[in-house]
Amino acid sequence: MYKKLKYSCVGQGVLRASIVTMLCVLIYSLVTAFTPFSPKVTSAFIVVLTLVSVLYGSVYATLQSGSKGWLIGLLVAVFYMLILYIVSVLCGKGFGVDGGDFIRLLLAMAVGSLSGMLAINLEN
Repeated sequence: MYKKLKYSCVGQGVLRASIVTMLCVLIYSLVTAFTPFSPKVTSAFIVVLTLVSVLYGSVYATLQSGSKGWLIGLLVAVFYMLILYIVSVLCGKGFGVDGGDFIRLLLAMAVGSLSGMLAINLEN
């Protein structure tokens, strides 16, 4: 009747999203070493990169799972953002969460859910 949720797919999606983020940040840091960008451009890049990474990870995880796309996408987004938060705390940002972080979390959750639904429809 109901398929059991495959948690390993969520982990694989988060891992793939994290790899995309690391590669893009590496490329961006190489570019900014030679061409400085304003903080607004960097902030916009980080938001777009977060959403693209969540989209990719959610679509991959949902295609692997085959069901419950919105839930798989939501879980990928939440765990991805949790990992980003932990990494930023370890890098010295502090434990505080401001309004921008909260909005980024909500956007990631929305993109994760919607891309999970999209992946279910792509599969059929």
